[in-house]
Amino acid sequence: MTHIDDRVIELARTALSFEYGEEHFYRHAAEMTQNPSGKAMFLRLAEEEPRHMDDMHTLFSAIIGKDVWECLAAEEAANAHPSKVVVEMEKAVARRGMIEVADDTQALRMAMELERRIIHLLKELSEHTQDPDVIELIGKMIMEECAQYDALQAQLDSLLNVGLWLDTPEFRMDGKY
Repeated sequence: MTHIDDRVIELARTALSFEYGEEHFYRHAAEMTQNPSGKAMFLRLAEEEPRHMDDMHTLFSAIIGKDVWECLAAEEAANAHPSKVVVEMEKAVARRGMIEVADDTQALRMAMELERRIIHLLKELSEHTQDPDVIELIGKMIMEECAQYDALQAQLDSLLNVGLWLDTPEFRMDGKY
């Protein structure tokens, strides 16, 4: 294999870890979350993950070949529980000293970090292919992950009562709109 192929294999393993771990992580975040609406949101995100796995299957089958992808997927599926992603996120909570008081905002921040990592992985992967169909699929996947990140950010902003800065005035002091 060439150097790029080795990197793509590494990206495939990382993507699998994220995708297998993401559903488990969102279910774990639902358990951490005290708010019923927050629980529902995390469970909805968990239920969306199998569809994302279908996209990953299509993507990596095209890039590294169906047989290699299926072998990697089988290896990762065997090692998916407990999820490496959940273990890593729980370590981050423990480092912050909040394991007993992990709250809704902590769960949202961890979920946002997970989404951010997936977005960066997909962007890096797009540099390793010239196939327009694969690039289009990666773009679609990035948009979906960005939409999830934005939804999580909006939830966090809402919980923290953080206002958004507006780039254009909403009104004028003289009463003219």
